[in-house]
Amino acid sequence: MSKKIAIIGGGVAGLSAGIYARRAGYETTIYEKNSVLGGSLSGWYRNGYAIDNCLHWLTGTAEDTPTNLMWKDLGVINEETKIIERPYLISSETNGVRVTLWRDVERTRKEMLEISPEDATEINLFLDCVNVASDITANLSHLMKIAKTVSEAETVLSHFGFARRAVLFMGLNIEQWANKFKSEAIRNLLLDFSAKEYESYWLIVVYSFFASGNADILEGGSIKIADNLVKTYLEAGGKIETNMPVKQISIRRRKIPKIEKKARIKTKYADRILFANGEEVTADYIICACDIKYVFKKLIRKTEHKNKIIRYIFHHEKEFPMYSAFQIAFGVDGLFEEIDDSLGFECAPIEVGMTSVNRIYLKNYRAYGDYIAPEGKTVVQCMFIQYEKDFRFWKKLNRSDERRYRQVKMNIANAVLSEIIKKFPQYEGKIEILDTWTPYTYARRNNDTNGAYMRFITTAFSRKANIPCEVKGIDNVFLASHILKYPGGLPMAAVSGKSVVEFIKEKEKPLIPFVEEITGRFAPDKKANKEA
Repeated sequence: MSKKIAIIGGGVAGLSAGIYARRAGYETTIYEKNSVLGGSLSGWYRNGYAIDNCLHWLTGTAEDTPTNLMWKDLGVINEETKIIERPYLISSETNGVRVTLWRDVERTRKEMLEISPEDATEINLFLDCVNVASDITANLSHLMKIAKTVSEAETVLSHFGFARRAVLFMGLNIEQWANKFKSEAIRNLLLDFSAKEYESYWLIVVYSFFASGNADILEGGSIKIADNLVKTYLEAGGKIETNMPVKQISIRRRKIPKIEKKARIKTKYADRILFANGEEVTADYIICACDIKYVFKKLIRKTEHKNKIIRYIFHHEKEFPMYSAFQIAFGVDGLFEEIDDSLGFECAPIEVGMTSVNRIYLKNYRAYGDYIAPEGKTVVQCMFIQYEKDFRFWKKLNRSDERRYRQVKMNIANAVLSEIIKKFPQYEGKIEILDTWTPYTYARRNNDTNGAYMRFITTAFSRKANIPCEVKGIDNVFLASHILKYPGGLPMAAVSGKSVVEFIKEKEKPLIPFVEEITGRFAPDKKANKEA
């Protein structure tokens, strides 16, 4: 009889774990607290418009790269998948001066040098590094074929000089890097990309992927990707239970012989999962494909089970800061062709939670497919970075006065809409507010700590902070999440799901040779020697 694996959480990590576990011969069931699967990889509909919560780009759209092969293995990309090439990665405008990171890096260089020739040194250093990294990505499949091992492949890659150039950006966050430029327009372009505390060279990596065709989008966006993952899992024979929030994982201690103790067999194990509706299930293995802090704080609840990973999630404020977002979706009567993909621009100060913003980053989703909106219409969305202080604001507001919570969200949305109309007056009366969601929305929906749907902000000190999938002290409980692996995001969520199944398979290999070795069964028989 095949062993059972219970997977808590039906996001990308949980679905990936389920797919690979089924292929390895395990019986699997995914237990999801919501009515639909996908986790943060989600989308929904309002007034006939589709809202995409997640997909800004997808690493792995370039043929035969390792991530591309993984997506194909998971059914995310197939023969029918249409990959949409965006014209640029990001565009930003300041005082009428627009700066764009084009797919053609040399076009970007030419425009930047025309805008700010006094920044030539920094511009060339940045774009030279992007070009080198793009060459690596473009030739990665060939390099991996000629390299016999991963370490050899890394040696080959290092010959391109990427490490030598990238090291100049390590230790700098985006805000520090932006301040090296004299041009305000270029500074704002960098700051529009992500949280200002993020490590600077991550933008270089993302831009290099984009320039080499490895960070485009899939037609259908988040909704289509999630549907494809669910389809692959079900076709593999997996089971799904929705609307099943987990209350607790029951942990027991067992007595084991001394011989097994020497083999480091753990004395604690999870004997069952308790659900909020009162139901219980048992499984040979449990994979927690959900927020890690939630696992240790709510599901396991015993401090002796916490290992070194806890410092990443319980004491993260300085070294591993978390961030989330306040987002607004608008339905537009028109195609908003003034923005091919996205645009950052200045606005009057707006208070979003506890953070004051003076720039709006607006993205047009028309290219994602006809499903986005009725013919002749589109959806535009904007997001504002939020921190832990903002999460506490939204949480307190919601719990104290939910009506006031909704009103504050709408006030912000109206303020943003007013600024959009000021920038694009031709759309006055043609834009409606579809939806707003806050960091607290992510916490309620996915149990995300502080509403952090992304991995913690990686800095010069934390970028290599990978977290093990094994739960110290418990024999049959494991973790799967994009948070486990640098740099996070959709690919790392999928990788973590695959990795945890491989870890379980490795764990199941017979321990007899190891036990015999450490207990001396292969040593000379003392009684026989004495008789001789």
